[in-house]
Amino acid sequence: MHLQVSPDTTVEFYTLRGPLVAAPSRTWKRFDSNELSPVTDPIAKLTRECSALRLKLATVERRERNSHPQSGYRTAPASARTPPHSNLSLALDNVLAQREAARTHVHSEVMRLAERYKALENTLREMQDTLRRKDREIDVLRAERDRLIAERDEARAKSRSVSRERSQLGVADDHSVVSNGRRHRDRSRSRRRARRSDEVPPMPLVSTMTLEAEHYARARSLDVFLTKTDSWSGAQIIQAVDDLNAEINQFAAAATESCSFAKRAAAKTMTSDQENITPWLGPAFSRILALRDHTQDPILVQLALQASIATCCARSLSLFCVGFPSKLDALLTRILAHMQTSEPQATSSRWRALTHRSIRMLYPGLEEYAVTELVTTMFRWSSSVFTLCGSSNAPSAADSSLHTQLRRIAEAVYKLARVTREEILSTTFEVLVVDSGVSFEAGRMLNKMREGEHDGDEHGSQLSSFTDMTHHALVNGSGNGAPDSGRVLCSTELGLRCVTRRDTRASTVSPEAGAESDAFETRMLLLPKVLLDSAMDVIERG
Repeated sequence: MHLQVSPDTTVEFYTLRGPLVAAPSRTWKRFDSNELSPVTDPIAKLTRECSALRLKLATVERRERNSHPQSGYRTAPASARTPPHSNLSLALDNVLAQREAARTHVHSEVMRLAERYKALENTLREMQDTLRRKDREIDVLRAERDRLIAERDEARAKSRSVSRERSQLGVADDHSVVSNGRRHRDRSRSRRRARRSDEVPPMPLVSTMTLEAEHYARARSLDVFLTKTDSWSGAQIIQAVDDLNAEINQFAAAATESCSFAKRAAAKTMTSDQENITPWLGPAFSRILALRDHTQDPILVQLALQASIATCCARSLSLFCVGFPSKLDALLTRILAHMQTSEPQATSSRWRALTHRSIRMLYPGLEEYAVTELVTTMFRWSSSVFTLCGSSNAPSAADSSLHTQLRRIAEAVYKLARVTREEILSTTFEVLVVDSGVSFEAGRMLNKMREGEHDGDEHGSQLSSFTDMTHHALVNGSGNGAPDSGRVLCSTELGLRCVTRRDTRASTVSPEAGAESDAFETRMLLLPKVLLDSAMDVIERG
């Protein structure tokens, strides 16, 4: 409904309609009523317009009723039939917003339930695998139990047959005694007691047979625990350590080539931040890395990376169980060391294998945790080496190729640790490196700068047999020309040795150093390669 009010009546409505108008001279002047213009009454005008609109509205409603002759149809008033456009659009927006929010919530719930389903499915699969392994172990133990029970029953049957034969012999003797008694009733009771005392000896024989059967069954039950069967040979262990050294060398070369180094001015002292950034390399080698300019020849950076990764791997392989908490690992290491000095080799090795296998069964995620932590440690040590050498674009954690190489190294370390602790029972393999600052010994290590002189003879003898390794290392250690000398800066490749406890069942092992050294046999299978301080002159000239 639109109402129009004429604007020309406002002034006239407020116009003085009396016969008098005030003049400036304060004199009153009378006007004639015929001289004033007529003024329209606005209220009357509005009333007339409202009447006309009502009439139009009634006409429209009547027409609508005539156009819809259905019974009971009533036309709503105009105000009710007018659609509230603004309110309706606002309500629709609210409904659409609520619908979208509900849809988003339902989608998020569905995704969360799908992820939980996948996690539960993986857990179920792992539990099924664990149950299968447990079932196989139970079947093996059950078969072993049945075998022992059968052997025990067989031993009992033999002892019973022996006792039955003895008893039958005793009955026959009794019959003969009765017949003799009828004949010789005048024999004295002393002779009868003597005869009965002669018939008693079969009983101790039965008990002796039973004890022997029990000892035999107990010894057979210990066969599984004291077995010396190795799943891996010594040549396979040596090859695994060689492959690990090759992976370390490839990573060091690739990481060194992927970064550049800023040119350094000549300096004689290290800063406080550089002194303790690489403690595993030793103070001498760290000083050389911090003061040398690596822009032209980064060979020392590559050797430092090899030493860092090799040291990290050697420390991991020296643990009782890689990835286990440090306090518990130290306790288990002390227990193993005590057993190795006081028990036979098979006993301590089997205990180590069973304990290591039980730890892996109780902690299924231990392998993934150990590999991840080892990769993180190796990358952190490598970043410290690059920082010490003044690298301007050190590799980051986002570098997928270097991260893949580090993970491959960590997986090889974990596999080697599992094999040497669970699959090898006849001896103990130890992966070792040489500490910084130690004097060079030709029979215990090899010079890295004479790598070409050792490779031809070394690997052939190491992979062929375990014997004569020390003599061969001594021959190669001297090399062609003057013997190597100096102090060790770092170990660039891992070494391998096996320690076996001799059979000392006839004598008691003393805790003294001499007796302990006589109780163990140590053989070097793979000599670690080291960088000597005397090689710095060659590098400077080259």
